[in-house]
Amino acid sequence: MSEQKPTNQTLLLQIVRDIEILKTQGLQILEASRDHENRIRDLEKQANTTAWIPALITAVITSGLILLITKGLGF
Repeated sequence: MSEQKPTNQTLLLQIVRDIEILKTQGLQILEASRDHENRIRDLEKQANTTAWIPALITAVITSGLILLITKGLGF
């Protein structure tokens, strides 16, 4: 059994098909990356909108403790 050698045209067509497959996969990967980036940005926005709450709670507790200490010491 002798194997036929592929022609240049056959090789070129195979290369073109392979490139099309790679382009499609590359576009899918790029789209997935954009989707992940958008989700991360949305999560960051949500975290930043409520970031002041822990700081406010800490400030209120600290000022309350200072008030109690200063009253207890008679200042």
